[in-house]
Amino acid sequence: MLLIDQFAYTNGLRHVKAGYKFLFTLIMLVLALGLDNIYVNLSIFILIIILELAFAKFKVRNVISFIKIPIIFIFLGTVFLIIGFSKENHFVYSINIFGVYFGVIEGQEMLFLNVFFRSLAATSSVIFLSVTTPMVDIIRVFKSLHLPNVFIELFMLIYRFIFIIIEEAQTNINCLEIKFGFINTKTSFKSVKIFVENMILGILKRNEEMINALNIKLYNGEFPVR
Repeated sequence: MLLIDQFAYTNGLRHVKAGYKFLFTLIMLVLALGLDNIYVNLSIFILIIILELAFAKFKVRNVISFIKIPIIFIFLGTVFLIIGFSKENHFVYSINIFGVYFGVIEGQEMLFLNVFFRSLAATSSVIFLSVTTPMVDIIRVFKSLHLPNVFIELFMLIYRFIFIIIEEAQTNINCLEIKFGFINTKTSFKSVKIFVENMILGILKRNEEMINALNIKLYNGEFPVR
């Protein structure tokens, strides 16, 4: 069982109807994606954290573990909106490496913040649903909405694979931290190489395990629930 499933079955909001949690998540997503407002998105993120701590009864370290890896991926995916490189120094802040300037692009700060916090709010909302609601209940909500089976199938498989990646990344980072893999710059570069190699091998192995589990359960493209 994935760690995410253990949280979903044991949290303080486990017995709240899945439909209510799904509706709440949907509203948060609409607000996060529809409103171009940093303060709204930051408020959504803080609200999700409060709900997970006060009502779902998760520990602080659990909440940090939920969002730590997604924040890293969001940051890496948005940082290049504000970071650029050029032979001419026309950046607000910059460093020169071998005659090439790397720095912050003027006027892109707000775009970076908007995209970052919008992604953070949307991601934290989906994570809230995932860690408080078992997958079988989410599928039951989808079926009650008469969504196509192909959508439910894709959602289920993508959902599982995303959390396999997050769990694999968390495990590898913890192992490297225990071995002081980020104690200095030289060691950090070696650790990144090891991390990438282990992630590729680990994800391939976990993907094969998931396929075998589906085959054992005679998966035929549909996830039946009662």
